[in-house]
Amino acid sequence: MPEATEENKVNEKRLPLSDHLEELRSRIIKSILIVIGLFFINWVFKAKILGIVKKPHSITMKNLGLPESLQVLSYQEGFYAYIKLCLIASVFMAYPLILYQIWRFVEAGLFKKERRYVKVFAPVSYLAFVSGVLFGYYFLIPYGLQFLIKILGGGIQPMITMSQYISLVTMLTLALGIVFQLPLVMLFISKIGVLKAEDFIKWRMYAVLVIFILAAVITPPDPFTQVMTALPMIILYEIGILSIRPSKEAVKRFGTLLGIGVLLICIVYLVFTLPTKANFLESTGTVNILPDSGTNWQPLSSEAKIHNGATLKTERDSKASFLLKDGTYVIMDVDTEIKVVKNRNLNLIEGQILISIKADEKPFIITTKNNIVTSNNSNIDIRISKHTIFVTVTKGEATVVVNGQERKVFEGRQLKLRTGGRPADINKVIQWAKEMRKKLKEQNKRNISL
Repeated sequence: MPEATEENKVNEKRLPLSDHLEELRSRIIKSILIVIGLFFINWVFKAKILGIVKKPHSITMKNLGLPESLQVLSYQEGFYAYIKLCLIASVFMAYPLILYQIWRFVEAGLFKKERRYVKVFAPVSYLAFVSGVLFGYYFLIPYGLQFLIKILGGGIQPMITMSQYISLVTMLTLALGIVFQLPLVMLFISKIGVLKAEDFIKWRMYAVLVIFILAAVITPPDPFTQVMTALPMIILYEIGILSIRPSKEAVKRFGTLLGIGVLLICIVYLVFTLPTKANFLESTGTVNILPDSGTNWQPLSSEAKIHNGATLKTERDSKASFLLKDGTYVIMDVDTEIKVVKNRNLNLIEGQILISIKADEKPFIITTKNNIVTSNNSNIDIRISKHTIFVTVTKGEATVVVNGQERKVFEGRQLKLRTGGRPADINKVIQWAKEMRKKLKEQNKRNISL
């Protein structure tokens, strides 16, 4: 019989137990040596690897107008964090070679049909793993971090340590890489006859419950990342059912879930990236604008809408004022350049601005070189001179982050950052602020449409 003949061939290839153990030891040593070799190579390029891993964090902090640097709480923390990073990177890079060593060890004990299954499943499994890692890296982590920081509210400066960030990123990406194996595991279980498609369909509700519990375990404790992790897992579960027993019902259910998933992803993307428009109110002289994707400055017309990423510049004989979508009023003095970053976030590049901040749940952020000013429901004058940055609060209060430390500035007070130069006349600033508030009230009486 052909089956018996194949079994005899397999038995002929089988080695004594001592030889099997020696073979296993050899494969394990080779795998370890591969990881160690890659570790030393990665250690040379550890800074570049950290830059790649840190990219979601940098994007998040840049979008929120916060410092992009990671912190260390002790001298040795950075060293241990780099060891962890290089080790995980080495295992990830060595994964195909480790799979090859495992394959060579078990190949002799498999039938021809089983070897064919493994040759198909192994590369598909690796592609699924990589897909899960990329999903976490490009989508879940950036938006998840942004959500977690946003819910902190105003007056809280996040301090993200290097070790914590590396642990979070590696845990999420590796967990998602493993989770994306779900359809293959389901197909394999069905192929060996343990469960059928009917069993997976019958247990679908229990599977969804387990998926949400698992998502809560492997993700940070917030509903956003849990839902964004659970949803792909549910879709993967339906893919598993579809791969076991293709049917119209399975295709319909999969299409519905996929559509819901795409819709939610689009909603999340729009929530975090939708441009904020500002209405240009008035100016004296010529005011120039540089769009986010543009390379040439152009005059700003009176009917222009100012989008996120746009840079505005006044000349020596010009001033300008505009109203943000949230109701925040901004006045630019002469020789001033600012960038409208996004969602209650401005960057003062040079010059002087007076900003009347509308009350909101989210604090308004103004970045000035390496300093960050956050405030809410207040009037603030910020001036950059050659050597000094002056922050004057004419109404309410503000928090200024200087070299990672917070400093409060209360109403009628002025904070001088850096050395050199002469302080601004606080009485003149306050008087100017009063005049601008009066002008703002006049603008409101004209029923300016947003």
